[in-house]
Amino acid sequence: MKHLTLLLGLVCAITLVPSVYAEDHKHHHHEGDLKKNSDKKVTFFKQDAEKKTVYMTVIAAYNAVNFGMNFNGHAKGKAIYKVPTGWTVHIKFENWSPVPHSLVIVEEDRVRRPQVGEAYFEGANSPNPTMATAAKEASFSFVVDEAGDFAFACGFPAHSANGQWIKLEVSDDFNKAEYLLEE
Repeated sequence: MKHLTLLLGLVCAITLVPSVYAEDHKHHHHEGDLKKNSDKKVTFFKQDAEKKTVYMTVIAAYNAVNFGMNFNGHAKGKAIYKVPTGWTVHIKFENWSPVPHSLVIVEEDRVRRPQVGEAYFEGANSPNPTMATAAKEASFSFVVDEAGDFAFACGFPAHSANGQWIKLEVSDDFNKAEYLLEE
């Protein structure tokens, strides 16, 4: 069943996007460009506990991890943002690849689907997440008004199912936000 789901996701990805995607994409990113970009100094995370606000930079194709299908150099849930319930999250999203990528916050159990669907929190996605854009930036904000296990996922068909996602945990028990990396 898992193979059928992945196959359906790939079929959707090829049929839902312009033919240039099928020619140019093939999940290969320009590694030289990625290494050059990843030398830039980036602040991925900061918080203002008084204002109950967290500021995140999320970069698609930060480096060559998972064939460039990553956020901030991590894939398959290996990075975790922890945010207290009720906080405001400000995202600066960047795509460092010529390949289309997007960012949408969904329930974690949706990441293995060919299509991750709509954002869980109101306003929690980059523009046109299922069509995505290449080499673009977007900023957006939302409030995490419910506790649970969520994910920052690429909304482009089959990208999340192929590992382009990291975790977002929201809890009433957290008193500050954190950005953690799994070994």
